[in-house]
Amino acid sequence: MQLKRRWKVLIAFASALLLLNIYYLFTTPPSDGPWQRQYQKLATVEMDEDHAIIHNFRRARYDKAGKTESVIWEDRTIDLGALKSVWYGISVFASPGLAHTFLSFDFGDGDPVVISVEARMRPDQSYHPMVGALDAYQLTYVIADERDVIGVRTHKRSDEVIFMPLTVPKERAHKMFLDMILRANKLAAEPAEYNTFTSNCTNSIMKQTKVPAWQYYFDWRIILPGFSDRIAYSYGVLDQNFSREAIRKAATIKAEGYSDDDPDYSMKIRQEYYDTLA
Repeated sequence: MQLKRRWKVLIAFASALLLLNIYYLFTTPPSDGPWQRQYQKLATVEMDEDHAIIHNFRRARYDKAGKTESVIWEDRTIDLGALKSVWYGISVFASPGLAHTFLSFDFGDGDPVVISVEARMRPDQSYHPMVGALDAYQLTYVIADERDVIGVRTHKRSDEVIFMPLTVPKERAHKMFLDMILRANKLAAEPAEYNTFTSNCTNSIMKQTKVPAWQYYFDWRIILPGFSDRIAYSYGVLDQNFSREAIRKAATIKAEGYSDDDPDYSMKIRQEYYDTLA
């Protein structure tokens, strides 16, 4: 009986893969547009020793259903020497393990810079991990504000969002930022495919850390990003003065009391973390 059940599962899995491959074969290749409104432009960055100019810095806002309502694209200049901290975000969209991850770089001006590795989708597409495994999406590094990347998840989609500071030296934080914006530039010049397992949000971030290469693809805490705070804690990049459980509890954003349009949104989600741990 158990063997029969296993065969049913295998047949169902194989059928799903076949259907997804048929879907992939009859859709436009991922390098072709048009793109969904929030993905129409790609971020690029110009740099000198002290500053970075981000072109197509995104400020998207969303309706109550989480659909894109408006998008403003800006040129924004960043003082690289002003980097204060890096925060790691986990947005769980299917509990407990399926999640999106991102980094937010705080330059002390009240308007942190989020870098979010995402699947760039056309108007006829929606995100699904299995479709992502078939290279059906283009890879993109979105560079945006926190009310865009985090606010839509906390206040519109009602995702569980865990947001916590990384305890890394300033030099390492600076290198993480530079590595990621250089990758954004490369993708603008040479498009690449998003893949759920090999080129997704979490293993793209982990490549900026000291995590060994084999773990990008085989560690279950990375394959299921909702658990990725466990690997971050094990490598000492989360505050070791507290337990991982205490950090996760403090880092879980509580959306009550302010809106995603609050001009102090970034300050409030940070203060919430520190107040809970105090």
